[in-house]
Amino acid sequence: MLSYQHGYHAGNAADVHKHVVLGVLLERLRAKAKPFCVLDVHAGRAVYDLTGDQARKTGEFEHGIARLMAMDAQAARALPAPLSALREMVRTMNPQGGFKRYPGSPELARAALRADDRLVVNELHPAECAALVRWSKADARVSVHQRDALEAATALVPPKIRRGLLLIDPPYEVKDDYRAVPAAAVAAARKWPEGIVMVWYPVLPDGRQAPLIEDFERTAPAGALISQLDFGRAAGSTGVIGSGVAIIHPPWQADADIATAGEALARLLRRERPGRHRLRQIGNKAAAAS
Repeated sequence: MLSYQHGYHAGNAADVHKHVVLGVLLERLRAKAKPFCVLDVHAGRAVYDLTGDQARKTGEFEHGIARLMAMDAQAARALPAPLSALREMVRTMNPQGGFKRYPGSPELARAALRADDRLVVNELHPAECAALVRWSKADARVSVHQRDALEAATALVPPKIRRGLLLIDPPYEVKDDYRAVPAAAVAAARKWPEGIVMVWYPVLPDGRQAPLIEDFERTAPAGALISQLDFGRAAGSTGVIGSGVAIIHPPWQADADIATAGEALARLLRRERPGRHRLRQIGNKAAAAS
């Protein structure tokens, strides 16, 4: 699909959840001196203008990054490290104050790179891909592809640098994605056993994400994780009511950081009722051995 543009949803509650989890995984990769490679196959345009027409039309960022940035200094000091890191990243990108510029996952990944690390970004949408090309032009560590995302997810792994992370973050405009995404993620994980595979998915009132979760539970290797954040929307709400992230081959002890950050996000991003974060282990031993 070529209609989706993430600018309408940039900085919303789901973005904050996704980016906080991504930050945890990137920090685990940086903890070792060996180089790593990040592959982001639904990259979008890397940096978003939250004062632009798309973001202002929906105003979704008001229930996401705006809440994190509105915290006073005393409250911010009590934040878990992954939330503090995202807040500081946004502050750095906006030296004049506020949060006009917001980082997408490519910018977060690029900020984590060291001299020998690499970032591969992919985006099929022509305008978004052109923005990626402009954004990456001065950085030799970054390469850009324009191809189908799920095809790229399996075709581009394993990269030459064998440590790393694959991010699969579709818009889920096509109903079949709820089956195709876990299949592609598990296939990529089999081809790249050294790589972390991270998949974001929306939580919707009609439960259409259920087949995706069921497929991960059935086919992912043992030890995979699901972090799911309930935004605390009122009964009968329409649209996205939560955010989920599945992680195959999670780094050692990343679960503790994700759990702490998720609990803080549930309090910070709550809507009409208290939110909730749940982290659980999924997968089966047979899948791990195959």
